[in-house]
Amino acid sequence: MTTHRYIRANSVERALNIIGDRWSLLILRDSFLGVRRFQDWQRRLAIPRQRLADRLKKLVAHRVLRKVRYVEKPPRYEYRLTAMGRDLYTVALMIRRWEDRWLTDRRQRWVWLFHSTCGRHMDPRCVCGRCGAEVIATQTRFEDGPGAGRERAPGRVQRRSEASPMGAANPQFFIELATEVLADRWTYMVIGCAFLGIRRFDAMRRELAIATNILADRLSRLVDDGLLKRLPARDRAGVYDYVLTEKGKDFFPVVVALMTWGDRWLAGDKGPPLILYHQPCGRRLVPRFVCDRCGGDLRPQEVSYRLVVAHQAPIAAGAGPIATPDGIEADRH
Repeated sequence: MTTHRYIRANSVERALNIIGDRWSLLILRDSFLGVRRFQDWQRRLAIPRQRLADRLKKLVAHRVLRKVRYVEKPPRYEYRLTAMGRDLYTVALMIRRWEDRWLTDRRQRWVWLFHSTCGRHMDPRCVCGRCGAEVIATQTRFEDGPGAGRERAPGRVQRRSEASPMGAANPQFFIELATEVLADRWTYMVIGCAFLGIRRFDAMRRELAIATNILADRLSRLVDDGLLKRLPARDRAGVYDYVLTEKGKDFFPVVVALMTWGDRWLAGDKGPPLILYHQPCGRRLVPRFVCDRCGGDLRPQEVSYRLVVAHQAPIAAGAGPIATPDGIEADRH
C-alpha cells in the first residue's frame, strides 16, 4: 500500500515543482540572457543531450517556454520564453542580488547590472508596493489564504548532488549557493520552515513528514553554508533551535519573488495558500522589484549587464538579460 506524504500548501513549493532542479534553473538563467537554441544550451552548460531535452520538454509542458520552428527544411526549433516564463525574471534578479551580497566580493564582481531608465549601475531591491520600504523577513507575517490546506507532496524529491553541472557557463547571472538551496527540495523546505517560524527539529520533522536522517543532513548543511545557526533553546535543556542568520534572512526576497510568481500562475480558482503582510505599514504585501538608484520598476528590456575586470570599470556591454519581446507569448495572468 502506498503512503502519500502531505505538506502545507504553498506557492513556492508549486513553483519549485516546475523549475526547482539545478538544470532547469540554469536553462532559465541562459534564457534570460537570450539563449534559445538546443545546441547553445548544450555548449554553455555541457549538459547531456537527453537531460537537456527532458528539461526543455518539461518547461514547455508547463508553459514556461514555447517551442517555435525557425527553419522549415530541415525542421529546426528554438525555445522562447512565454509570458509565464518571462515573469520569472524577478526571481532571477533576486537570486542575483542575494549572491552578489553574500558570495561575491563587490570589488571583484564579474557582472554589473545597468538600468537604462536612469542610466546607472544598480542593484535590484524588493520593496513594499504600498509604503515603499524594503521588504525584510523579520518585518513580515503570514496568514492562511483562501487556498490554505494540505496537499500531496511530489512523489520524488530532488536529491542534493555533490557534482556541480556548471560546464562551460560563464559567471553571468546566478550560479552558486542559491541553486543549491532551490534545486534540492528538502533543503528549500527546511529553510522554508525557518521563515514560517518553525525552529525545532521535531516540529520540522512533523511539518515536512521528513525522515530524521535527511532532516539532520539538511540542517547540518544549512548551518555549514551559513544560512542557519544552531542555538541552545532557552526553555528546554538539551534542545536546540535552528535560527536564520543574516545571510539566511536576506534570502527572503527570493522566496517573495517565487511566492508572487506561484500565486499569479499556479494558485488556481482557490487563490493563494498564504497571504503575506508587511508589518511597518500593516497592509497586505504587494511586492515591487525596483532599481536601488531611481526606484523604478525593473522591466526586462530596461536592464542590461556588463562584464568587468576586477577593480576596473565595465569593459563590455552584454545583451539584455532577457529574450527579445517577439519571443513572448500572450498567456493569461
